[in-house]
Amino acid sequence: MGSNLLLPINFAAMRIVLIIVFAFISISVFSQDARPEVVCSCSEVHVVPFESLKTLKTGGKEYHIPIVFHVFDAHNPEQRLNYETAKKVIELLNRNFAAKNVLIAQVQEEFKHLLQDSKIIFHLAKKDPSGNSTNGITYHRQALPGDNPGSNLTLKKEVNWNMGSDYSGIQRYLQVWVTNNVNGSGNGTGWAYLPNTDEGGKMAGIVYNYKYLYGSSSDNVFTHEVGHYLGLSHVFGSSYDYCGDDGIDDTPETQCFTWECKKGDLCNDGLVNTENFMDYSGCTSMFTKGQVDYMHYWLEHDYRSNLWSESNLKFAGVYEDAYVGLQDELETALNVYPNPSNGIINISGIEGFRAELFDVLGNKVKDCTCSTMQYSIPGIYFLRITHKGHHITRKIFIKRS
Repeated sequence: MGSNLLLPINFAAMRIVLIIVFAFISISVFSQDARPEVVCSCSEVHVVPFESLKTLKTGGKEYHIPIVFHVFDAHNPEQRLNYETAKKVIELLNRNFAAKNVLIAQVQEEFKHLLQDSKIIFHLAKKDPSGNSTNGITYHRQALPGDNPGSNLTLKKEVNWNMGSDYSGIQRYLQVWVTNNVNGSGNGTGWAYLPNTDEGGKMAGIVYNYKYLYGSSSDNVFTHEVGHYLGLSHVFGSSYDYCGDDGIDDTPETQCFTWECKKGDLCNDGLVNTENFMDYSGCTSMFTKGQVDYMHYWLEHDYRSNLWSESNLKFAGVYEDAYVGLQDELETALNVYPNPSNGIINISGIEGFRAELFDVLGNKVKDCTCSTMQYSIPGIYFLRITHKGHHITRKIFIKRS
């Protein structure tokens, strides 16, 4: 799109709403399933150049996020979303955010180089704000509407792990309020606030219709909503123009209100990325590199920045799921040789790491992202390997050559 990366900001009135109109049409990818059309309804997005995205360096960092589902139904909330289904929802969400969706092979060749694993991983919470064990689901025998943004947020006021007037709970979990009546008529999928809004801070989370969480041709719409929660707008923007823009360089202009997978469609002579999760087509399967940068930016700033911290993952009971198992795998995979060394240290078994060499006084004497480190001064040293936020240290003896 433009030469500068753009970021939507100043969303004082920004709301993202997904409203489903039940028009039973046949989508090429889901030719056997009736798929509801998705209609966008959102206010104007203001965009400004955002140069910080160009220098944002996450170094292969992974972002682990705890999720809790608050399920509402007048009679049988347990039947609306059980634990096994919730696990499948998370598994699909993680596949989508890791660029491993089953439809990924159908992405048009022109966009395959933009495919990006977001390194964002979701976990069902295992502890509630009081430290009690949870399976990541709470049940409420009430028939409360989800309500579109701007009206009474009944669900959120009824159950919200906010933990006080400072809204610290919003920084602890991605909360999802599950109901069968999202927009008053019962036929909406869900809605979420973008991060840079007052509501997106104090009342952050997703209101969602249980019908579309898992087991329908609309499964990927939940990924779409999580994209909003992490800062992404629709790829067609919010202007309702024939060909709209979301302000991200590598997402092309896209036609609003396009339901089908019309690959090869053009907007202003540019190919449309109908496979993008932030579109409304029936073949969504990818985020672009630019979109991943946007999500990483918001995870590093404001209300989302505490979600993935080590202390918060321990608070929500998912730290071991996120890191301990991987730490053990890295310890087993890492190979450092020879030791003792004559000044050449080889590092193998893992990729995408940083190697730092310290003397016995704690002074760093060498630093590189190389698989072969050279340092010839004899002595005892400590080699620290950093990979995906994990640290592994090995004692190294460098002998006289």
